[in-house]
Amino acid sequence: MQAYNKTDQTLHQICQVLAKAGRSFVPKEDDDSHSNLYFDALAQRIHTHPFGDDKRTLAFNLNNSSFEWVNTRQKASPIIKLAGQTLEQLEQIIAGQLLETGLDEKAFLEPLHFEIPEYDHPKPLLPLAKEAVAEWRYYRRMANQVGNALLGFLQKEGQPRIWPHHFDTGTYCIVDDYMGFGYGLAMQDKMVGAPYFYLAGYPQKGEVNYEEKPSLTNGHWQIGEHFKGAVLPLTALPGKGSMKMILKFVQEATEWYLR
Repeated sequence: MQAYNKTDQTLHQICQVLAKAGRSFVPKEDDDSHSNLYFDALAQRIHTHPFGDDKRTLAFNLNNSSFEWVNTRQKASPIIKLAGQTLEQLEQIIAGQLLETGLDEKAFLEPLHFEIPEYDHPKPLLPLAKEAVAEWRYYRRMANQVGNALLGFLQKEGQPRIWPHHFDTGTYCIVDDYMGFGYGLAMQDKMVGAPYFYLAGYPQKGEVNYEEKPSLTNGHWQIGEHFKGAVLPLTALPGKGSMKMILKFVQEATEWYLR
């Protein structure tokens, strides 16, 4: 998973540019969801919510490692390729184009309201490795599909989004004012030691009694100070047949919380 983790970190850093656009120009939401992103598995782009009078998005194209404007008809207009630039140079180039459309480039260039780790990446940046990006797309596409399956199972509206602070593909919903559910695919961290799918329940009243938790067919329960829920590391997945395992994992954990 070394190549996957490195790509995860590089994209986390790159996507802060997109998060700045969402923070600056998308109507503000209390849960900070205006700054989150979406991985489009059809066009292979990570993009913001639409913003501005023309409702276009700022996107990063994974096929050619470049930033683009994408209009409502999904027509892309290239801005700049990643290779040979620093993140600061990329931001300045995008800010110049924002100025031409009447948007506040100074607001865009302001620091974000959160910090992410200082990853070790080349300066200037290099093109992303195709095989590593293909693996990243594979798991993030599954994260979208399983997230949509969970929302359908719970009969809730929503969409799995990439949250730029922790860079997890995740979604949250509340069922009948009884239980809130947080689902997603997280980056590798110290808690699990590998990238992992997670499912956690957040009761609207009281607390969950984890002493009664069942064993899981796939994955395990992670009960700690900062996180209590079920996790399924990517390192436990076999490749072929992974989707079936992830769906089973999410279903088992969700049904136990609902009981």
